Amino acid sequence: MAIYDSVVSANLASSLNLRGYDYGVKEQNLGSGVVLKPAGVSDLPELLRICLQTGNNGKDATHLHNLPELVGDIYVAPYVLYEPDFAYALWAESTLVGYLLGVLDTADFESTLATQYWPVARAKYAHLDSEITTSDQELLNVLAQQGLSDPGLLAKYPSHLHIDIVESHQSAGHGKVMIAHLLAELKAAGSTGVHLHMSAKNDRARAFYKKFGFAEVSEDSDECIMGLTL
Repeated sequence: MAIYDSVVSANLASSLNLRGYDYGVKEQNLGSGVVLKPAGVSDLPELLRICLQTGNNGKDATHLHNLPELVGDIYVAPYVLYEPDFAYALWAESTLVGYLLGVLDTADFESTLATQYWPVARAKYAHLDSEITTSDQELLNVLAQQGLSDPGLLAKYPSHLHIDIVESHQSAGHGKVMIAHLLAELKAAGSTGVHLHMSAKNDRARAFYKKFGFAEVSEDSDECIMGLTL
């Protein structure tokens, strides 16, 4: 994670309190020793591990990759580094078992990543010594294509979120509490709508989000975008 040292030091110097929202330390006790806590930079190695262990539609993707940090470098690290006030880690006693990541202003977030984060992440994988898998190559393609979201989507759903929980702690009701918590946080911070990206093949996740009122905004054979007005 040393390549992100400059990113971390620069980002910690800024404060989202400028938005006029009171960002206090927020913890949620979910029972049975499970607690949702704000995530920090020191949690990144474990958060990247969770991302890999849930990277196969919620199941462990470790066997699919020779670049174990790549999926987390795309889907987790940017949130912890650039939107820390909406980044949460799910702990079961002393073990990290999931995360909840949100962004208040997606357009601003993506603009920042385009100049400050993605060039660093791409440089990390520019010269690879190890043999890569098909799944690695797919993610390298995703990394290369990172850009800006459709302005029409962001006009209605300016915020977005991402959640993952390891299999051992799925179906325990934690996800419902976590999503409700983040939606309340985003709304309190002034968001008027939130969207998410998910696999079009993940029927279980689709049904889960529909319980919160999310509806399909667009969809192709690979990806479904769902949105919710707050």
